[in-house]
Amino acid sequence: MIIITGASGFIGKATAIFFQKNEVSSIVLVDFFKTKDEKLKKCHFVHTDDLFDFIDFKKGQIDLIIHLGAITDTTEKNADLLIKYNLSYSKVIWDKCVEYSISLIFASSAATYGNGDLGFSDDHEKVNSLKPLNLYAHSKHDFDKYILAQKNKPPSWFGLKFFNVFGFDESKKGKMASIIFQSFHQILKTNKMQLFKSNDSGIKDGDQCRDFIYINDVIDIIFFLYNKKIKSGIYNVGTGKVTTFNRLIQHVFNSINKTTLIDYIEMPSVLQNQYQNYTKADMNKLRNVGYEKEFLNIEKAIKHYISNYLA
Repeated sequence: MIIITGASGFIGKATAIFFQKNEVSSIVLVDFFKTKDEKLKKCHFVHTDDLFDFIDFKKGQIDLIIHLGAITDTTEKNADLLIKYNLSYSKVIWDKCVEYSISLIFASSAATYGNGDLGFSDDHEKVNSLKPLNLYAHSKHDFDKYILAQKNKPPSWFGLKFFNVFGFDESKKGKMASIIFQSFHQILKTNKMQLFKSNDSGIKDGDQCRDFIYINDVIDIIFFLYNKKIKSGIYNVGTGKVTTFNRLIQHVFNSINKTTLIDYIEMPSVLQNQYQNYTKADMNKLRNVGYEKEFLNIEKAIKHYISNYLA
């Protein structure tokens, strides 16, 4: 049995559909509401608040928990809410995996790297030195630090520092949906795209860079970790390559056969001190444990996303 939390969310739902399609095990979906997707209609559903009792009841039957459920709004100001679901809830899942010898894969975030001054290495020795820029990132960072400090651990465990993931069904993510999703709809509506002006004098408007990774590659990594007996730990989930927002948006315009037109607008004050102008995953650790598949080229990934899920 495999339990997937956040199963109605973006990465969670995509992961659940993949595992269900490949019939690797019976799938239990955990969230605040049950997905209506027909592809998952045969899966058992458990409400988020009932998960711990379910684990206690089914402890001998659970092989793996893929914990992707979280408050993912990077601008969330309710610290108590973030602590409850991103930290405390995750701690209980970890402790139950330890107690019942259940393997665990959980979502961390590239947001934990802060402004990037300390680099983007997933070396455990560097975790305590990182300085996240917002409450969301702190909640993820605090859990990373918690599990690394524990003497007792699950039989296998993997913390995934997701970089900028896009693709599949992002419609429920609202303002947290990828810039590809947002630009596609904005361009269709207005024939142009708005990007934030740079808040760094050394970076031109729109030349802020991120490591964008397609959802298909993310799921492939998760499946690799599920299938292979490799060293437990925290791993980056990115491509190791960067794309400027200008270049990214140009790919979106090209994919829908429209002329590139970008307006640069002032960055909201709430983001000024917590905006990541550059992220690039160090992927050496994952490569060194045997993950060899090449990541999909950003231009091809955008075309695949738009043609299969947006257009």
